[in-house]
Amino acid sequence: MTSRLPPWPVSILIIFLLFIGTITVGIALYLLAQQPITLTQQSYTVYDGDIAITVSGNYQTVAEVLQAAGISLRPEDIVLPDARETAVPESAIQIQRAQPVTVILQNETHTHWTQQTTLSAFLAEVDITLKPNQQLLADRQPVMLESFTLHPLPTEIDITLRTNTVTIQDGDQHQVLQTTAQTVAQALQEAQIGLDAADSVTPPPSAQLKADTIIQVTRAIPLTIQVDGQTIQTRSRQNRPLEVLAEAGIELSEADYTSPAPETNLLAGDTIQVIRVSDEFRLEDEEMPYQTRYQPSEELDLDTKAVLSTGTPGIRRKRIRLLFEDGIQVGEELDEEWIEQEPVNQVIGYGTKITVGTIDTPEGPREYWRVVRMRATAYTAASSGKSPDHPAYGITASGVPAGNGVVAADPNVIPFRSEVYVPDYGIGFVGDTGGGVKGRWIDLGFDEDDLITWNGYADVYYLTPIPEEINYLLPEILP
Repeated sequence: MTSRLPPWPVSILIIFLLFIGTITVGIALYLLAQQPITLTQQSYTVYDGDIAITVSGNYQTVAEVLQAAGISLRPEDIVLPDARETAVPESAIQIQRAQPVTVILQNETHTHWTQQTTLSAFLAEVDITLKPNQQLLADRQPVMLESFTLHPLPTEIDITLRTNTVTIQDGDQHQVLQTTAQTVAQALQEAQIGLDAADSVTPPPSAQLKADTIIQVTRAIPLTIQVDGQTIQTRSRQNRPLEVLAEAGIELSEADYTSPAPETNLLAGDTIQVIRVSDEFRLEDEEMPYQTRYQPSEELDLDTKAVLSTGTPGIRRKRIRLLFEDGIQVGEELDEEWIEQEPVNQVIGYGTKITVGTIDTPEGPREYWRVVRMRATAYTAASSGKSPDHPAYGITASGVPAGNGVVAADPNVIPFRSEVYVPDYGIGFVGDTGGGVKGRWIDLGFDEDDLITWNGYADVYYLTPIPEEINYLLPEILP
């Protein structure tokens, strides 16, 4: 099928209609753009310190809102958010105003605006450092340097020179000076007080002045020194003989002395005589005994001892000084005393190793842990010195009646209430202490009608069990 195009007059008509339609739409859009667009008014809140300001309108930036509110700012003021940021109606704008501070320094007055809240921070910000002779008034009240950090920001700061009251004592002259000088040298210059090379000043000229400083000027005086056959004329600011000699470079030995005496206050024209004294020394030694120390040893058997280290006597040495004047001895004295050699203590080890053994007794084999040689005696209830009708007659320290099998001993030697075995006596209960039974002594108990006299020495076997507390060092001497 063959298509057919419309006749050309029809085509021209269609193109013309499309052109007219395009122009009409363009004109309509242009006219629409010329019509004013009505926007909804927005509300903005500005807090200038504690004051709230409301501004209505439509603004792009914080700066436009502040301008609409008629608010002017200083460079030191702070705006939150920043003036260049977009204004948001729901977010308040806060202005933090800088505070003015008037500073009076060296008769000049300046006003600074600051966000600082303390005195020290403000002074650092404006680069002000107090000099030693300056004082600071905050709102006309003096503030100490150590209080700057905590002191709140004042509205006025006055920095003035501090004056000090200085007292100058120059011999018999006494002068009080009210001055702004910073050093001792400046104060003396202000007081027109000159110094010679030998004169001295306390405090030194470079010292900083403080409140109520006392300046002492000591003038040099003429003196004569007689030493080693020579006569020396000098001037000195010192007023004691030894100090004058030291200043003159004259050395004294330990024995040399002066006339007048070292503690004498010298006056102008006085003479110092140096007496040279020679000396010799003699040494004397005195022996110092050593001590014996005991220490336990698990390697030694119980009741045995061994010398672990020998002792050495010490030496106490004295130095006797022989005094000579003009070659003639005039006396002697103790010059020094010291320990030349410390004594070395002797160390003896005592055994703590316990070996349990077995011994046959009339009652059968028994274990023992110690054997000690002791003096052995005998006693009965009548030995106590109490009459038979006495309530405590025959009652031992343990509460059991005296008699066969009850022995008395020193509790520091044999544990109280323990059992022992004594050959030819038998097993005994240590139930009594005995008034005179001390050391390595055991008193064997008998019934009154069965007394066997004992007066000699016997081996005493300490029967088990082994007590918790043991006296490892028993007396060495038998009673």
